[in-house]
Amino acid sequence: MSKEQEYHPLISDPADDIDADPSPLGPSSWTARWTSKITRGMLAGLLTVETVALVISIVTLFKRVPHPTCTVPASSQRVLYSPALSAVEHEVQVYNVGFTGDLSPFQRPSSPKLDQMWSDLYNFGISRITKEEAAQLPNKTHAIPGDPGHYIAELDVFHNLHCLNKVRMALDPDYYPDWRISTTNNHIPSQKNATEHVGHCIDWIRQSIMCTGDTSVIVWQWENWVNASIVKGNVAHTCRKFDKLQEWAKDRMLLKAYDPTVHIEDDIVDRNSTRPIPTQQNSDYKPGPISPE
Repeated sequence: MSKEQEYHPLISDPADDIDADPSPLGPSSWTARWTSKITRGMLAGLLTVETVALVISIVTLFKRVPHPTCTVPASSQRVLYSPALSAVEHEVQVYNVGFTGDLSPFQRPSSPKLDQMWSDLYNFGISRITKEEAAQLPNKTHAIPGDPGHYIAELDVFHNLHCLNKVRMALDPDYYPDWRISTTNNHIPSQKNATEHVGHCIDWIRQSIMCTGDTSVIVWQWENWVNASIVKGNVAHTCRKFDKLQEWAKDRMLLKAYDPTVHIEDDIVDRNSTRPIPTQQNSDYKPGPISPE
């Protein structure tokens, strides 16, 4: 092969040109070397900056993407209006287990003192609310005769406590003979009202427990003294501060006895009528005055 036909690359290696320079320490060679190094450094720096910027962009975008959770969308949660919602505050409470060594003050024999303790929990529960508050209720309530602009109401927590107290009394019929109820093998016709009342209370409390659905978690813990894990009831609960609800109700107690036989017309529309109760179930009902306590 002749010299003219030898292969020559289309783009020569800059290093070859530098090496071919007869004066490697000359000005032109020195400038070329440093220009090449600076160019390569700038390209490397630019590539690094772009890479970092890309990583930051990806991380930022990932954080902005909403992640699936187990919570129920707020739009699907419905909280009915109550004039006492403003009084609701939460706290963490640990219940008394209720067995020997961890009894509550309410676990004592029936006595006038115990009766007063229970009464003090809810004897102010019948409240008077304003017409503006009454108009926002999901169910219509009645105006209070002789107290213009005010309507009768009761927070269900106080009704629950009333019911639980009646069940407590029925469990000690020797001390509370008026609350002796009929049993499967001992029907007492004279105690019809007490029996029905307690039956209502037990089922009302059942519904209330299922309605509120406490999701606090009872746990099992290992105990060396029995060499087994034992259920533990003294766990933390998220509770509504009961004293705040009591304060709310005490500030709105009835001023005088409520007369349910007086009908007052008003312009409040019942937006969610209560389910009608069969008349036969209330055949023995005789309306009477409701006292402030």
